[in-house]
Amino acid sequence: MNVSFEKGKIVVTGKAFEEVPFDMGSEKAFVVADGKGGLSVYRVNDRAENFVEPFLSLSLFVNGTPLDVRSPKTVRMIGRKQEIEWDAEGGKIYLTIFLKKDVNGVYFSLRSSLDLSFALDVRAAKALSSARASYFEAKEFKLSSGEMIEWVQEDECFYGSAKGEMKWLVSFASDEKAHKNAFAAFDEALMETEAEIASVQPPLSAENEEEQAFYCLSYFAALENFKRAKEFAAFAAGGNYIYPLRTYYRDSYFTVLSMYQRENEKIRDEILTLARGIDADGTCPSAVKTDHSSFWGGHYDSPSLFVLEVFDYVSHVKDESVLSEKTKNGTVLGEVDRVLQKLSESADETGLIYKEGRNRKDWADEVNRGGYVTYVEALYARALYAASKLFEKKNPALAASYEAKYKTVKKAINDLLFDEKKGYYVNFKTREFTEDNLSIDTVFTVLFDLAPEARARSVLAAMERILESKSNRVSEEDFGAMCVYPPYERAGETVHKSARPFDYHNGANWPFLTALYAYAKYLYGMDYRSVLLSPLAFNVKRGDYTAVEYFSPFCKTGSRLQAWSSVAAFVFDQIGKDNFFKI
Repeated sequence: MNVSFEKGKIVVTGKAFEEVPFDMGSEKAFVVADGKGGLSVYRVNDRAENFVEPFLSLSLFVNGTPLDVRSPKTVRMIGRKQEIEWDAEGGKIYLTIFLKKDVNGVYFSLRSSLDLSFALDVRAAKALSSARASYFEAKEFKLSSGEMIEWVQEDECFYGSAKGEMKWLVSFASDEKAHKNAFAAFDEALMETEAEIASVQPPLSAENEEEQAFYCLSYFAALENFKRAKEFAAFAAGGNYIYPLRTYYRDSYFTVLSMYQRENEKIRDEILTLARGIDADGTCPSAVKTDHSSFWGGHYDSPSLFVLEVFDYVSHVKDESVLSEKTKNGTVLGEVDRVLQKLSESADETGLIYKEGRNRKDWADEVNRGGYVTYVEALYARALYAASKLFEKKNPALAASYEAKYKTVKKAINDLLFDEKKGYYVNFKTREFTEDNLSIDTVFTVLFDLAPEARARSVLAAMERILESKSNRVSEEDFGAMCVYPPYERAGETVHKSARPFDYHNGANWPFLTALYAYAKYLYGMDYRSVLLSPLAFNVKRGDYTAVEYFSPFCKTGSRLQAWSSVAAFVFDQIGKDNFFKI
């Protein structure tokens, strides 16, 4: 298949039988359109059911004859929409599959001047309880269509025929009234989807069609992961994280960076959802579920990232009202103090956070990084700085205390964790052992102005030399910046996927960190574009047309439509502007 880019869209040309998977999300669901007219995945928020895949398959017939599997087709993809154009004998067939952001359902619009018949094989449609000309129901599965389609149903297969424009809507776990209302608003739903796409205009820094498509791909990776469920309004980590539906403190911080151009209200919602998940003693879990209960205990980066999200929002949006919003423990500003006081209990005489024992409670949660972890310390230092600014007017004494702690931690990071011979900050250091491989997450020492300029340049030069695959020659294929190199060597230091070199946290490319590293290179006048674009350049060759969690030539690609992989859009938006983190 051939890949090109056009007006923000990814365009794939190939044959009818070839799969072109494209992830799409709404506030209610996650689907993968297969590029053949069907859905390989359909998941609904907070539903445990694991459907047979593919969920829905489409077969097309022209004048009673199956469409040739070798027929040429063109697939265009952007936002919540996939368009397919088939070349058939005597004419063309057009299909648009799209989502409306607040509807639990998938819309299909099929158009052709040819006489068409088609079959929908829907794996969730067994035991039909009703069947009418334009509406079918099987337990919680529902299918609506225009009256012009003549359906014949057999088991879970629906056979239809028509000419001109044909529309249908499938949904799961939606009540009949909501489903029918959603279908009745078919044209409005399509207009809304197209208007949403049109509203996302890539900045001038995206200089060509490829970069504009990458911007859109990245931006929508965040936007399509925004979910609503009662009082829960926040960003899921990705399509694989909606059962149980939850939002992560760390993922959300990086996800919302790309939302500052158009979606400030969603950032505010995210902050309020996270604030309601903080325990009375200030403990932050890894994530918050829809009932605001904890998901996976206390983590060492969650408190700092919560504080940073509040600080960035107040600083850039100029909305201080969020600080006085009520939480179960008091107010949002009170939670800032509460989580930092709790986290500070883990600090030792140096002022740095010390992670005791075998400890995997930060973003690299398949690596036992104990003691002083540079990534954790950099976030902690930034959070102390942020708190000193947030309390400056409301509690000057507390602000001064946080400023003093910030200065102590900043000095300790430079005194204890910078390796002069290697020219970078070590990954982590315990009382007995120093892991001195280079981890890309130490780039926060540069972004947060913790490293003096000479050291910052030394760190970025080392990352360019050691982490970028075009420099270290780990692979014949350039796959951008690795998250760590050399791989962890000590037995037992890594677990699960990360026990394998160049997989997961042990050397794969994580697009959110790659983009932040690219941004740091931009700030210091270094070449940043090739490494920024590396996730797109590598993954479209593999047939991945949405933002993925992580990748390398040596491992299976991580989960798709990953929200924090949207950071590339943030970088494009910041080119030519003042340093976002220089507050």
